[in-house]
Amino acid sequence: MKIKIEYAKDNATKEDIMALKAFIEKKNGGSIKKVELASKKAKKGEMGPGIVSGLTALIGSATGPLTTIAEALVEWVRLKRSEIRITGVSGAEICISGKVKNDDLHQAIEKFFIQEKENSKTGAKREKKSTPPPPPPVKEEEKK
Repeated sequence: MKIKIEYAKDNATKEDIMALKAFIEKKNGGSIKKVELASKKAKKGEMGPGIVSGLTALIGSATGPLTTIAEALVEWVRLKRSEIRITGVSGAEICISGKVKNDDLHQAIEKFFIQEKENSKTGAKREKKSTPPPPPPVKEEEKK
């Protein structure tokens, strides 16, 4: 299973991401097959690869490696006071903040894994839907 790991608020520098990569590799007990830098696609008119935006990790198809990564990320988030998002290939997502409890984390991982598995079986891919604009304010005349 391939997952993407990135800062939730998109405010990380390349150095932050490199440090996170080293941290995950250090915490890896052999359950993570590969951790690489991921970059955004270059915008129209830009040359070369895009800006480094996060990491991709290749893990086995069991919840153990995902739990290993998530627990390492909880520790990282508490140290750096940030928020991290893990996204699966089919769109399943977990957000990890410093306030997460272990029981909640394990439940979220199980739900993530189940959703990712089901989406992969059915070939479903999350659609990016834009948020609808708020309704226009009610005019004074219409209120009466």
